Amino acid sequence: MTAVRSSLRDLFVEEARGVEMAAALSNLPLSHLNDRIARGELIGACPACGGKDRLGVNPGKPAWVCRGSDGGRDAIGLAAHVLGLDVSRSGDFLEACAAVLGRPVPGDTEENDAERRDREARIAERKRQNEEAAAKRDREANDFRAAEQSRARGKWLHAKLDGLHVTYLARRLDCYAHELPVAPLLRTSPAETYWYGKDDRDPRSVPVELFTRPAMVAPFVAPSGHVIGCHLTWIDLDRRPKFRPVILDAKGEPLPSKKMRGTKKGGMIPLIGFYELDGLILPDPHRPRFVAGEGIENTLAIALAEGPRADTIYAAAGDLGNLAGPADAKRRFAHPTLKKADKNGVMRPVWIASSTPKLDQTLDDALQAPAGVTDILLLADGDSEVHATASAMARARTRLGAGGARVDVLWPPRGYDFADLLALSSLGQ
Repeated sequence: MTAVRSSLRDLFVEEARGVEMAAALSNLPLSHLNDRIARGELIGACPACGGKDRLGVNPGKPAWVCRGSDGGRDAIGLAAHVLGLDVSRSGDFLEACAAVLGRPVPGDTEENDAERRDREARIAERKRQNEEAAAKRDREANDFRAAEQSRARGKWLHAKLDGLHVTYLARRLDCYAHELPVAPLLRTSPAETYWYGKDDRDPRSVPVELFTRPAMVAPFVAPSGHVIGCHLTWIDLDRRPKFRPVILDAKGEPLPSKKMRGTKKGGMIPLIGFYELDGLILPDPHRPRFVAGEGIENTLAIALAEGPRADTIYAAAGDLGNLAGPADAKRRFAHPTLKKADKNGVMRPVWIASSTPKLDQTLDDALQAPAGVTDILLLADGDSEVHATASAMARARTRLGAGGARVDVLWPPRGYDFADLLALSSLGQ
């Protein structure tokens, strides 16, 4: 044998590096993870550091993240994490490779011709299986996404054009109904069931019907103008100050009074300054100013305070993540004061997503400003954790200003949002 031939261990490592994350999962102690088909994610407790949903694995990207420590984009790193191995040590690294491949570490000898043919056959077969599995995942995710979008679109189309949502918004913003800014795309579902469990960690779980009551329904619209989702806000006019029901799970833990169906990422909730054309919902191209916040109520509060302005498009992102967009994962930072106990009771810093946007984002990663907009006003929430919110708003400002538009951020006083200020009759005083 010649000196240029690689040892079996070198080839073993090389083969392990080529194993896709999806193929390695069956060899790791991760059968308990639940499948989020819509997102292609597997979520559950981390074998290394516990919790209920600390570990997330997305075989399609591929990527994995553990809120107890870190993350990565390869199967060897995932194996090392869940098995408690230190890849900086040669022995641990080889053990992680062995876990990925489902075979023991070979002796440090050279590969003969028969072993080479066996290895090449294994690699070819694994490639075929990986391609089949990836195609299946894509089909399932696309089918699930299309079905969810269709259901969400149907919810909005069949809701009432005039209904209880008008009274809800008037009370929430402390104004008369006739003073409300006209948001023609908001509607009311007179009887919307709140299902718990149907869209949580495991879409295969049996849903529980908690109650049925009226809800405000708003569409999520893609940049193309197609309705890709809907936003639901359940209404309880007898419950001040926000006129939304208090919802508890079986353990007495609070559940959100708002939900989103279908797809939200990359879309927006159109409020004012939009028109319908051939089934599409499009922003008015003659309006150069864009105002966007997380929620419907906050954005309408500013629209009410401003008039609304005839040169402005008003929209909501649905949540802070869709408004800010994904962050550069390498630039996260520790919260200056908040800490959280790990599995051993040791207090660790709480990490905050970077204010720097992730590079190479796509249009469906986050809300996009309408074409032709030159002036953007972003609305922050003052009742959210200030450091995380400030970082996210800075990220949104950088991302949306990359095309040359002027971007400003408007903050309410600490502890309030803009709808709260109107309800307290303090805005503009």
